[in-house]
Amino acid sequence: MDMTYSNHSPVRLVAGRLALDFLNTANWSADGQVLQEKIESMADLDLWMTALGLPDASHPPSVEDIYTLRANLRFLFLSASQRMDLGQQLQSLAIPSSGSVESLRRQPILSLVAVSALAILSDARELERVKKCPGADCGWLFLDETKNARRKWCLMETCGNRAKAARNYAKKTGS
Repeated sequence: MDMTYSNHSPVRLVAGRLALDFLNTANWSADGQVLQEKIESMADLDLWMTALGLPDASHPPSVEDIYTLRANLRFLFLSASQRMDLGQQLQSLAIPSSGSVESLRRQPILSLVAVSALAILSDARELERVKKCPGADCGWLFLDETKNARRKWCLMETCGNRAKAARNYAKKTGS
């Protein structure tokens, strides 16, 4: 079933980890500005959580809380020098629940995202496989889980194909 946000963008879960898919709820410019917002409302957040299989996770108070955590997390993943400071902030969000898997699924979604981010940040091998898509106006992060660590694009059928088409066009036109 294809799911789309209220702005008609498809929900795509391609990053390999909850925290990275959270970061990919926006398209980013090269300088880190949001070019296209996917979660414009709590209804969009519900759609994203359903696609993840977490429809019962609780909401943050506002979409601004989503944007703040997302911007801070993205900065954290892209800036090695700041990892420790924000890592401590994430630990305050990541309050593990004792109990069943069902009780975990009802935790605040931003806490679940924080736990996912901490798991990546605390594993040097995993952290070194976090890559940023070089696609124009994409900027998505993903975990490269290929054997030879050569995955380049968030999705070959979007960013990869656009880059190949641009290269072919440049060859044909000589530009």
